[in-house]
Amino acid sequence: MTQTYLLEWMDLTVTSTLNPGKTDLTMITPIQLEAIIKKATEQTSLIQSKFIVQVFSLTKEKQIKILVGNYYLSLLFLLDRIEEINTNSDQYKENLKEVAATLISCLKELVTFIELRFANYLNKPFPVIEKKIYESSVVDSSSNKVLCKLSTDQMALILRAGDESRILKAKSMSMVFKTIVPFLSTPFKKDLSYQSVRSKSYNAEDKDKEIAIESLKKIIEKIKSY
Repeated sequence: MTQTYLLEWMDLTVTSTLNPGKTDLTMITPIQLEAIIKKATEQTSLIQSKFIVQVFSLTKEKQIKILVGNYYLSLLFLLDRIEEINTNSDQYKENLKEVAATLISCLKELVTFIELRFANYLNKPFPVIEKKIYESSVVDSSSNKVLCKLSTDQMALILRAGDESRILKAKSMSMVFKTIVPFLSTPFKKDLSYQSVRSKSYNAEDKDKEIAIESLKKIIEKIKSY
């Protein structure tokens, strides 16, 4: 039985409609923006109820894990994309900021929904995300940040490996990223979202893996020289 992709509208809106690389954002009217905000809110509730139905229509635990995992990673990807577009695009004026803020809030709500209701089906148990998730997790003072010369993808791989090898110990992998990432920046991005960085650890390219490994080798050689 083929399952309907419940994030189809959210996906299209983030990756196409509001993507400055694919759409002339200046052509979107205020009425269209209001419609997007309204539908995003409606979709958030609808997705949750329909997702529960999809989960309970499956009989095998492996199938449920695949379904939950795929939706979870898709939500983290979409959240990463809209936050990145919202931060980096000069075309995102005030009227579009409201739309972006609404979508970010809705996607975070859906991420929280899966972490709360279906944590047992994720690869690792995740903590209950407090209401603070809807607030900025970024440290305002740039003086409190450490510049990391790796990309967010490479950084994510090292943090994930540190958690899974138990070198970094916290209540969960999510807590590792939430605690460390806000105090880091890259040469290309000052403010990092711990959720976005975490999502990148699951779909990194081979090139990023190689760079992360070479970076760790440099650390090893440095330690040997002490």
